[in-house]
Parts: sequence; C-alpha cells; structure tokens
Amino acid sequence: MRELAVRILVAIVAIPFIAALILFGKIPLVLFVCLVVGLGMWEYFQLTGVRIQPVFQIIMIVQAVFTCWLVYFYGLMPLYFSVLAAFGIVAFANTFRRDIASASTRMLHMFFGFFYVGLMNFMILIRELEHIKYDDYRLGGIWLWFLLVVIWVTDTAAYFVGRAFGRHKLSPIISPKKTIEGFLGGLVFGTTAAFVFSLLALQDIAKWQILVAGFLISLFGQLGDLVESLLKRRVGIKDSSGIIPGHGGVLDRFDSTLFALPTLYFLLICYIYVD
Repeated sequence: MRELAVRILVAIVAIPFIAALILFGKIPLVLFVCLVVGLGMWEYFQLTGVRIQPVFQIIMIVQAVFTCWLVYFYGLMPLYFSVLAAFGIVAFANTFRRDIASASTRMLHMFFGFFYVGLMNFMILIRELEHIKYDDYRLGGIWLWFLLVVIWVTDTAAYFVGRAFGRHKLSPIISPKKTIEGFLGGLVFGTTAAFVFSLLALQDIAKWQILVAGFLISLFGQLGDLVESLLKRRVGIKDSSGIIPGHGGVLDRFDSTLFALPTLYFLLICYIYVD
C-alpha cells in the first residue's frame, strides 16, 4: 500500500512537470533528455550481464549525452555520425582485451545499448521538427503529448484487459503476465485515445492519419516494453534500477517511449507533413 502511495505521489508531481517541459521545449527539454539518456545508459550497462570496463562506460555515456546537444543544434545527421563513432569506440574497447571469448558478446551489448537508449533523441527531433515549428512551435510539444497519452492509455488498457480477459500468454518466457488479449486491448484503446486526442488538439490532421499513427505508436510502444523485459529477464531483475521511487528505473518508465518516438518522427516527416 505504501509503495502504491509513493508511486501515485511521484506521478502527480512528475506528469505535470514533464508535460510543461515538453510544451516549452528548447534547452530545458534537452537537459531532460540528457538526464534520461545518461541514466538510461548507466542502467543498461547493469542489464548486459557482461563486464564492461568503467572507463568505456563513462566514455559512451558522455558521448551519448553530448549527442543530445548535437541533435538539438544540427538535427538528425549528427545522430548517424554518433552511431558510427560509437561503433569505433566499441571496437577499440574490445579488440585489445585478453578475454576474447566474450568480446563479441560484449561488443554487441555495448553497441546495441548506445543505439537503444539513443532513440530518446527523437524526442528532441520531434520537438524541433522544421516541418512544423515555424508554423506553431507549440505543435511539436502537442505531438509529444499525443505520443505519451497513447502510450499511457495503451499500457493501462493492456494491464486491465489482460487481468479481466487474458487467457493466452503473449510471451511466457519474457513476460509471463502479459497476454494476447491484453496486447490487443492496448492496441484498441491506444488507437481510440489517439482519435479522441485529435478531436481536442490536432483537429487539422486527417482522422485516418491519426488512427494509423495511434495504432503504430501503440504497437511499437508495446514492443519496446517487451524488449526491456527481455533485457531484465536475462539478468533476473525486476526493475532496471530504483532511481525513481515506486517506479523503478529510467528504462522502466521510458521503455515504450524509446520505440514509439522514432515511429512518430518518421510518420510526421514521411506520412503526415509531406510537402
């Protein structure tokens, strides 16, 4: 009961703060993304189950945080170059090690972690998207609200539908409590939430585009949740860390968001705001 109270209290404080931060954007949002990326990288290294030298953990965390600033000032291209640079760091960190038996596994973990947590940069890219910010700068923030609402409704619906009607396991090994019924319920309610949100804040967007966006965000959000569950299952832990009281770690809170952000970004530039 006490844990539930702490969970609710943290949510009451955090949700309005994050919502305001997203709407304002600019440097405060970049600082927030830097914090999430830095802590997320640190948590990820604890989930790998392989020994990574602390100096290379620090180097990759610093590079990941620095990339956030490059993305803010210069857009998507620095993200590509940063991934290539991470590949070089990973190769250098493992090529000259004596324990070559685990080198390939360690390389894969390090590179995937940088790419995985780095998806958070798409929050900055959406907020600063040139297609929309010169028309109405707040609109990028509203699209991020849209994404978070869809994810929250999807997660909530999947939980309650799964508890009420769940009979068939979705992935018994990775996440024994998740069911196919809950997964489908999350898709239905998440897509519905997207439609309702568009009636309130995105009236100018075609409703069929909103439905497609809501469905895909809900789908990839649930996939992101499963990926993080896989990482935790491998090392046998419940939460990625205990840094957020009552909520676990940064990756526990943003696992769905990491996969949903690039989904929304490419929908916006290739599907919704097409010149």
